[in-house]
Amino acid sequence: MKKVASSSPTLKLSRRTLQQFVTLLLLLMGCMTWSGCDMKLPPMPWDKPVPADKAHGAKGEEAATEEATAEESAEPAEPLDERMLLPKTMHDLPFEEVSIPLADQLVLYGRLYDPSLTEPGENEIPDSEEYQGTKYPLVILLHGLNRDHLTWSDLPATLTRAGYAVFALDLRGHGKSTITTWKRRVSWRLLQPEQWKNLHRDITQVIQYFKKGEDYPEVDGSQVAVIGEKLGANVATFVGKSNAEVKALVLLSPGVEFKGIDASRGLLEYGNPTLILSNQDFKESHSQAQHLYNWITGPKTLQVYEKIGEGAEMLTNQPGVGLQIEAWLSNILKPIPGAKVASPEAGTEASGHPPADNPLEVGHNSEAAQKDDTTAAAAPIPAQH
Repeated sequence: MKKVASSSPTLKLSRRTLQQFVTLLLLLMGCMTWSGCDMKLPPMPWDKPVPADKAHGAKGEEAATEEATAEESAEPAEPLDERMLLPKTMHDLPFEEVSIPLADQLVLYGRLYDPSLTEPGENEIPDSEEYQGTKYPLVILLHGLNRDHLTWSDLPATLTRAGYAVFALDLRGHGKSTITTWKRRVSWRLLQPEQWKNLHRDITQVIQYFKKGEDYPEVDGSQVAVIGEKLGANVATFVGKSNAEVKALVLLSPGVEFKGIDASRGLLEYGNPTLILSNQDFKESHSQAQHLYNWITGPKTLQVYEKIGEGAEMLTNQPGVGLQIEAWLSNILKPIPGAKVASPEAGTEASGHPPADNPLEVGHNSEAAQKDDTTAAAAPIPAQH
């Protein structure tokens, strides 16, 4: 009996061929859809060529090439002048950028404004040994958490034109104070509890830097006021406690404790005049400001506002606040005679008095009022010049 020849080899060959064809087709489709593949299909009869003037403009591909070359060789846009983010009174205010290496090699950045400056980069640094000119009391500005030296609206202009040298800095790990001399980056988000508690030591080094008078002999580092908002206010209390050079503190919306910095401890050991600014609309914040007010052992003043925000927002939302701070400071750190005088602005007076419609209640605890703190919110601060 003859066996019929099996057709399986022919069938297997057909299946293999079919599998190879399908695999090739899948590879072809994948290559076409993959962004890294530059495969171009041949034109089909129904495809119509796009005119050169439609595809690349009047000059075709030559124009497209010139356009791409121009984009590659174009100069980068000039960086935005940070002063344009501030009120107009700050636009023409001269300043110098100052970088101070601290003990642990962090480079602390700040801007120095003082009446002797002309324009950025065009100021001659006088010889510290031969300098016999005017020395300006120093005001240091300490911003809040996740802010920087631009927080202060036009307060630097107000104080500079009243005869103060103003140093607006970036706290450790903020703004431009984030790089060490070893090129290691520092961020406030990674600061340890002890580093928060020791922020005031950075400011002590700043005070000593200006007190030496080697680079800026026109700045009087022995007559210092520290102005802080929120976190910066809490840090300021320990700066005042630790440095005899600090003659006045101004605290905008301070908290009882912030990042482990207990402001009541700082104020308890600081005996010079203190001004606290608070907004009664923020009940918790205002309650803490009142609590801290009661811890102050020296001359103290409480200014209570409404509807103007917290911290440095007060300066932006109510221009008279900066003038009131300057008026209060003038009773402690006397402006240098002959210093530049602030030009009149809308809603202000050239004398530095706050506008009459400013929503302000003031408690002033002078020598006569220290016996009874209930005199708070009694009368406006006298503006003496």
